[in-house]
Amino acid sequence: MKFIIQNDILVKNLKKITRLLVKNVSFPILENILIQIENGILSLTTTNLEIELVSKIEILTKYIPGKTTISGRKILNICRNFSEKSQIKMQLKEKKMYISSENSNYVLSTLSAETFPNHQNFNHISNFYISSNILKEMIEKTEFSMGKQDVRYYLNGMLLEKKDEYLRSVATDGYRLAISHTQLKKDINFFSIIIPSKAVMELLRLLNIKSKSLNILIGTNSIRIHIKNLIFTTQLIEGEYPDYESVLFKEKKNPIVINSILLKKSLLRAAVFAHEKFCGIEINIKNNKCQVLSDNQEEETAEDLFGINYFGEAIEISINVYYLLDVINNIKSEKITLFLNKSQSSIQIEEENNSSNSYVIMLLKR
Repeated sequence: MKFIIQNDILVKNLKKITRLLVKNVSFPILENILIQIENGILSLTTTNLEIELVSKIEILTKYIPGKTTISGRKILNICRNFSEKSQIKMQLKEKKMYISSENSNYVLSTLSAETFPNHQNFNHISNFYISSNILKEMIEKTEFSMGKQDVRYYLNGMLLEKKDEYLRSVATDGYRLAISHTQLKKDINFFSIIIPSKAVMELLRLLNIKSKSLNILIGTNSIRIHIKNLIFTTQLIEGEYPDYESVLFKEKKNPIVINSILLKKSLLRAAVFAHEKFCGIEINIKNNKCQVLSDNQEEETAEDLFGINYFGEAIEISINVYYLLDVINNIKSEKITLFLNKSQSSIQIEEENNSSNSYVIMLLKR
């Protein structure tokens, strides 16, 4: 193996993938990057066994094909201190990687590429394209409702599902639910998968780019997404996701339209005095007024009042203030619409005149 690459190109691609590198005494190869060059393409691969990232770089100069693995942290720290336009020369000789640039020379130990755990064989059951901006927004609208280290392991991730002509992202921790959907331009094979929360957050970071068309491949136990010259692959959570449709309101009567900015400010003021453990507040709506109340274990209280345009029956509910704030922070419209179910056990929240995103929050017992 032998090739030459411009330093700024190498460093840019290393930074994309080195977040996955982990210290692992029992499996030291996870601290390494798989470097492979063939057919004019240099591939850099990292994995933490659950997630894999592959960055591909076109090599226009002469090279000798081959593959090996070297320390990801060391190669990045070496190259980031060279000038941007310097030429990095890398050559594999007798299980050592020789790196040189400008007036510096380094010799790094390697580990065999044959023992590197990567997803070489990927068979997909569904394949489609979607804008990176659309997928990013769907994740942003729902990810905050994922479970966090829940014993119900299938809640510690996001459901991505193709149903009818829509792609849906769904997240719930059992106390709240967030769902976002978009209409697909072409019909594709049905799938319903659960992406682990860590992979969801890593994907969200990678989607912080200008709008691009993504190619998404759904496998039996993994998902692969092509993001320009980057390939993201992650294992999926096995299990049956809860029937989220049964939680969504079948009938939405007596809508309560509230200015989201006024409500957010009121909630933030009341949250100061909410109980540390239960985080509960009371919301009372009647006579065109919304009253927000809170109290805590130190017998401190807060009352906040603002006007709304509501003429229905009086409503009194208790709710986790931070669950409600999470929803409001992910809504862009000036007004939100609230619906209360018949048993008064949950509320459903939507943006005004937009049903693409829906949120359900279980209410606290009064």
